[in-house]
Amino acid sequence: MERSKWEYKVLNIQSRNYQLPISYEDEMNRLGAEGWELVGIAAINFKTGATDHISLVFKRRRDGSQG
Repeated sequence: MERSKWEYKVLNIQSRNYQLPISYEDEMNRLGAEGWELVGIAAINFKTGATDHISLVFKRRRDGSQG
């Protein structure tokens, strides 16, 4: 049995008051329609003491893989 093969995409978004801007809903829906699944979220602090960016990690199966 062949193992599943995955590809990943990371979307870094500048946060406002620890929230994702609502404008990214369309982008996330587009990624979902393309088969990407959100599998992780990380808050990123670039030396300011607060969350500057939010990193979203998506994955989907590569074409031709099974599992």
